Amino acid sequence: MIILLPYVLETKYSHWIIADIVLAAGRNRTVEVFDLNAGCSAAVIAEAHSRPVHQICQNKGSSFTTQQPQAYNLFLTTAIGDGMRLWDLRTLRCERHFEGHPSRGYPCGIAFSPCGRFAACGAEDRHAYVYEMGSSTFSHRLAGHTDTVTGVAFNPSTPQIQTLWYFSGIPWSLYKIFAYIILYLRRKHLKSTISRTGNREESSCCRQLSTRSATLCRTEGS
Repeated sequence: MIILLPYVLETKYSHWIIADIVLAAGRNRTVEVFDLNAGCSAAVIAEAHSRPVHQICQNKGSSFTTQQPQAYNLFLTTAIGDGMRLWDLRTLRCERHFEGHPSRGYPCGIAFSPCGRFAACGAEDRHAYVYEMGSSTFSHRLAGHTDTVTGVAFNPSTPQIQTLWYFSGIPWSLYKIFAYIILYLRRKHLKSTISRTGNREESSCCRQLSTRSATLCRTEGS
């Protein structure tokens, strides 16, 4: 998992500068920070999770809301079976650990709210969870799903959350896409079958007409 973010740095002269930072995580359970301006690795968070990190989420905010500049230093990571962790890019310390949602077998997605006050995540108990940044316990548990919730996303302008969940082992949105593809292929196959059947019938008719014509010619000649 790799994420590129413009990072706001405060220098000793109290000026704000923009640095291109890349956050990377993988199967070694670490999160590494790369500085593209310097062209090297800037820091490594060892053992960020007890299992491989499958998603990193930055607090990007929204054009419809405003946050304190320091809030953009926060980012989230998550791993199967190890909940969700909140990190500060300035100190590289884990500020909070959210683990009130079950996620033991599926990589469930995470998201920051546009205002930066909440974090959402999916779970295997057919719910989506919303946490407040100041508390390790969830504030809302959203029901209405039929299977594991694997993806969440906040609306940038209104207080709404979009969720993605599995349907018989397939993500629901992908299930609808697969259904349309199958329907298209069936229709195409049906048209092809009708076309081939029509061609066979047409060929048979042509052969019969040719045979009759040849018979008539022989009859007239005799």
